[in-house]
Amino acid sequence: MAKLLIMKRQQQQFESAIDSHGQSFVKIAATYEADDKLQQDLHQEILLAVWQALPSFKGQSSLKTFVYRVAYNKAFNHVAKYSAKPKHQDLDDVHVCQTDGPEQTIQNNKALENLMVAIRQLPVMQRQLITLALDGISYADIAIITGLSVSNVGVQLNRAKKQLKSIME
Repeated sequence: MAKLLIMKRQQQQFESAIDSHGQSFVKIAATYEADDKLQQDLHQEILLAVWQALPSFKGQSSLKTFVYRVAYNKAFNHVAKYSAKPKHQDLDDVHVCQTDGPEQTIQNNKALENLMVAIRQLPVMQRQLITLALDGISYADIAIITGLSVSNVGVQLNRAKKQLKSIME
């Protein structure tokens, strides 16, 4: 009976996390992985990691902070795992914009794609800081998620922004 209540609580927490932060998990995967198939795999790995980690959530931080930390740890481990493998791209995987939308939509998509490419060129820690900041996460929560001090978050984020700007120019 107690185990059933624990599972129900875990399921509710998981559903709450997905409802509130599911899009952020997709962004995290896109930031850490360029290949669409690997992005989908990483997204699934993040969801599984959040599910598996929920029983250890003790409320010492917000649920949001907890799940972000789990997601970023999983993304970091994913990068470490796949960075050792040689990279290749099949001809079938070449992406061509097939949307017949207005010119502005195409420009916006291209700008977003350029931003994602530039973010992927940053070191892993800077990627993490930039994506958290873009998601509107506070410095205090970023500090908890990354294990940095709040002041160091500001310093490192400023450096990441400068490097991102340099890459995009």
